[in-house]
Amino acid sequence: MKKIMIFAAMLLSTSGIAFGANDDDRPIRYDELPAAAQNFIAENFAKEQVSHITFDDGLINDEYKVVFMSGTKLEFDGNGDWKELDCRYSAVPNNLVPTEIADYVKNNYPGNKITELKREHGEWEAKMTGGLELTFDGSFRLVDIDD
Repeated sequence: MKKIMIFAAMLLSTSGIAFGANDDDRPIRYDELPAAAQNFIAENFAKEQVSHITFDDGLINDEYKVVFMSGTKLEFDGNGDWKELDCRYSAVPNNLVPTEIADYVKNNYPGNKITELKREHGEWEAKMTGGLELTFDGSFRLVDIDD
């Protein structure tokens, strides 16, 4: 039994390597971002100063990460469509928050701001000041609350 446990532990520890669990974010220049990502930044974060940009050549999906000097982080897919907005110390710009989510937060959590917004697999996650995280389905119905 002990040999089986040791073998299982070894298999699990090497499976991350075998299946592409890499942390190989390569630094890139702003002009290497897809045009859609550049346009998104110009329209919504024009006043921000870029700290660094990385590209992750994933096995299944490519990903770009932009970090601003303010601490705000943006993630884009391989096409340059945004996946995650993490504004940490400020609110996500109102024009980027779907009306249904903004209204829900305004009506149920007055005084709270959305500091992080993520969209993937047909769901939206909104993290608010205070750490409360709301998950909405593709029709903007609340499906989960996580504190």
